[in-house]
Amino acid sequence: MTLRVNLKGYQGTVKKTATVNSNDPQNPRSTLVLQGNVKPLIEVQPSGNIIFRGMADQLEEKTINFTSTKQQFAIQKVESNLEDKIRYQMETVEAGKQYRLKVTNLLKQGNYNGFIKCYTDVPEKSEIQIRVSGYVEGEVSVKPLMVLVGKLSAQQPVRTGKVLVVSNRKKPFQIKKLTYDEKMIDVKQEPLPNESGYSLEITPKVEGVPVAVGGRSQTSLTIQTDVQSDEPQQVQIHIVNASDTTPAGPPASPPAPSKPPSVPKGPPQ
Repeated sequence: MTLRVNLKGYQGTVKKTATVNSNDPQNPRSTLVLQGNVKPLIEVQPSGNIIFRGMADQLEEKTINFTSTKQQFAIQKVESNLEDKIRYQMETVEAGKQYRLKVTNLLKQGNYNGFIKCYTDVPEKSEIQIRVSGYVEGEVSVKPLMVLVGKLSAQQPVRTGKVLVVSNRKKPFQIKKLTYDEKMIDVKQEPLPNESGYSLEITPKVEGVPVAVGGRSQTSLTIQTDVQSDEPQQVQIHIVNASDTTPAGPPASPPAPSKPPSVPKGPPQ
């Protein structure tokens, strides 16, 4: 029996197990353990993931180090699919031994997911991919950005939703405009009692959603504040109408088919 572990993408301590079932009555199941410390050709520290989360002016530059563990190497090219959202720069710390990638967020508000690819001259490790994610908030935060409302089942009452609009800088602001389809939802705005912000209660108009098993419609709520640096933010609203569509009474039974008249039996004519 030969066990092989694919260690591509791993580094540091790795532990894998395999279970062997047999007809041995004393020991029908055995567990084999493979454990070790993986030293990649090129170490990526602290990790292969970068996450920017918070307000744009509070996000610090991220740094990743690439260090050779066995042989000399060079990073020949760097590319990304987030050119308009991040800025990146590769520096040589020690030629052939260590390189440093510096990444800065450029987006003022919004979310993104992408990658930075680093190409090396090592055939066994020709490409290193760094995942980059950004969750960048403006001065005003809107949460959640997706709400489920409506009649989720025939036995439950209509479910409403709540959206909080708050200041990340703890400063007062005003909601200038709420844009939504009045045929599908009602929105009630109330100030929050203990912080700078508002609570928006969303009440669906279920009668506007087709009644069906899993009947669902989608609309949106756009929120615009008086903070000039912030763009309008949009909340996706899913409205469900699972009202009972069963008829009031049982369906009428179809009439029984008529039988042909019986013919009395007798001697043939």
